[in-house]
Amino acid sequence: QAIKASVVRQITEAKTLLSRSDDNSEALALIIDGKSLAYALEDDVKNLFLELAIGCASVICCRSSPKQKALVTRLVKMRPGSTTLAIGDGANDVGMLQEADIGIGISGVEGMQAVMSSDIAIAQFRYLERLLLVHGHWCYRRISSMICYFFYKNITFGFTLFFYEMYTSFSGQAAYN
Repeated sequence: QAIKASVVRQITEAKTLLSRSDDNSEALALIIDGKSLAYALEDDVKNLFLELAIGCASVICCRSSPKQKALVTRLVKMRPGSTTLAIGDGANDVGMLQEADIGIGISGVEGMQAVMSSDIAIAQFRYLERLLLVHGHWCYRRISSMICYFFYKNITFGFTLFFYEMYTSFSGQAAYN
């Protein structure tokens, strides 16, 4: 109980520090270990922890279990309008990768479990920047042009049927088999 009270006290102190630093435009980072994270993820404390984590520029969870990684991802994912991206390289990251909206697995020394359970696989961590900035931009362009083609196809198909029905005096004859 004393440890939990200490964790809650530190979270509330950090939130007040965060609210004061908004005026100074300082970027703050949060570092939390697995033992403290276990208390921070309890039902009565997790909303405080989430508000603090979202207010920080970076959040680092060290020495945490695979279940804690998945719970942190789920906690952030429950926030409305949020999209989570998780990056992992080993078997201990599988739960986090599956819980995230987008999971990126890095193949390497720790095996292929993360790659097999992820949405996207890359060979090394240094390829992450290119994946997000270059391929992400290209994917956005492709999807937006596909949406335009979708509307064009449906409008063309609809007008074709309408003009065919006008030609057949709205007799109900099928234009396509």
